[in-house]
Amino acid sequence: MITYYSTYLIPALQNICFILLGCFGVGFLIGFHELGHFLFAKIFKIRTPSFAIGIGPKLIRKKIGDTEFSFSPIPFGGYVEIAGAAEIGQGDQKDAHATDEGSFATKPYYQKLCVLMGGIIFNLAFAYFAMILLFITGIPKTPLIQKPIITTIQKESPAEKHTLAIGDRIISINKQPIENSIQRLQTILQPLALQEAIVTIERNGSIIEKTIIIGEKQVNGVSFGILGVEFEISPTAPQPFMQAIKQGIAMTNMWIKNTAIGFTQLKKNYGEMAGPVMIIAMTTKAASAGWQILLLLLAIISINLAVLNLIPLPILDGGQLLFYTVEAIIQRPLPEKVREYIHIATWLMFIILFLYLSAKDIYRLAAPYISPVLSFLGLQ
Repeated sequence: MITYYSTYLIPALQNICFILLGCFGVGFLIGFHELGHFLFAKIFKIRTPSFAIGIGPKLIRKKIGDTEFSFSPIPFGGYVEIAGAAEIGQGDQKDAHATDEGSFATKPYYQKLCVLMGGIIFNLAFAYFAMILLFITGIPKTPLIQKPIITTIQKESPAEKHTLAIGDRIISINKQPIENSIQRLQTILQPLALQEAIVTIERNGSIIEKTIIIGEKQVNGVSFGILGVEFEISPTAPQPFMQAIKQGIAMTNMWIKNTAIGFTQLKKNYGEMAGPVMIIAMTTKAASAGWQILLLLLAIISINLAVLNLIPLPILDGGQLLFYTVEAIIQRPLPEKVREYIHIATWLMFIILFLYLSAKDIYRLAAPYISPVLSFLGLQ
């Protein structure tokens, strides 16, 4: 009986706790994003009839002031209903077309801008806070933060052919600084497959420039540039307070820039896109690795949410901002039918993308278990 508990039950309960913690983390980020909209609306005295976190049946409802707060079990969603700001697919919206003094519709453009940007501002604020806190406490070993110091060189790789050495620190590629980030390095390398590039390295205190023909790796038919090296993964020691602030801000800025670049290269990166199932799996794994790794991943996801919401699609904050900016310029509202058709088309696109990425995530997660079975049956 003791063996059963220690071998099966306790690990199962731990996994359930980690899954719940991962779901809570994602739900928190979405809720924090919506809180930004909510608080900016309150600052400008705009009514907010409802504030919902999650999708699915409402498990909890509570009215506080003029706002009904509700919580649903699936964390991938949430909204703040703002009086006078109609959005398709967000609650009953009884006050969607309100034009009284407390409505969004009657407020000046700068106030609308602040309300619409509130969620993005809060996501970025969380990321800056989390990164600074992590540098204060120190960060365990993680591939999410690696120094570009070469520890392994693959045989017959571009790095070996052009005499890169273990211990070299890569400073820049084609004069683009790496900023002490492997992700930045990979972002710069990605479009350079089979092209000549100037790689600047630091070796024993000396700066060396090498002209290297970048290698190529194919992922789902997409070409990626590679050097054929592996890098050092080491923990980050706790930093003094002011240094932690400086490094936390720099690290967040780097992730914002790299995430923005990644979104501009979606055509090349679509094969590596993670959907909702993979995000939950990643946060669950991060939760099992400790609170610092979980916080780091949540900070990165928060940055992705902020950048994603800047995209000018109608169901995102960037799209709403574009609509209201156009209306501010032409001094009249856009036809409601036009907005409705654009919303519906965008929602359909996102639902298809959601289902596609979910199916792809499930396949990725199940592949290690399915492949041996297929091999055994001679189907692979």
